[in-house]
Amino acid sequence: MDKSHKDYLDKTFLEELNYKIWSTKGSRFNANKRLLQISRLSNVCNSVLSVYLIAIGLLSVYNIYNEKLYNENLIAYSITCLSILLLVFGQIENAKDYNSKAIEYHNCGLELSNLYNELRIFKTLEENQSISNKKEFAKKTSDNYQRILEKHQNHEPIDIDLFKSKTAKYHKLSWTDVQKIRIEYYFKTIFLYHALIIIPPIIIFILIKK
Repeated sequence: MDKSHKDYLDKTFLEELNYKIWSTKGSRFNANKRLLQISRLSNVCNSVLSVYLIAIGLLSVYNIYNEKLYNENLIAYSITCLSILLLVFGQIENAKDYNSKAIEYHNCGLELSNLYNELRIFKTLEENQSISNKKEFAKKTSDNYQRILEKHQNHEPIDIDLFKSKTAKYHKLSWTDVQKIRIEYYFKTIFLYHALIIIPPIIIFILIKK
């Protein structure tokens, strides 16, 4: 547990709850952006793989390759492998339904934002509140927070890590810590799609040149 979170646990329940709502809200919005980014990359990747497949197929259709340099059987083999990759990748990606999940995370973030604003308003007027009012408000806010969490799917650990990297000064993260989180985020979010776009043509070129 990071030191800033320990600081909150050493303070009042409302201050601890304030931190929980604030960090969860930020994490849910990060999850929304992450899934929308993955959805866009997935569509681009599907399109690029389709272009690769069509382009390789046209080599044999129009007989525009040099038979001394390119192996026709390997071209046919590459087309088959790329077709299977495109089919399997498309089915897996469609099943994940990124856009619907992104909307759910965004709605959760909006609900938490409203709850967070109510808590901030209450803390601003806290000096004028009686002990019983504070207790009642704290319990009501905590219950509402729990209900919101129960309604929606939980975010991934990388989403809260990204939130902490964006508030690095508050969470006392070093520059190295922030870069580690960003690198981890890249490999968990973007790397696969970049690899699927870049690697297939390289492999196919190597194969057909043999």
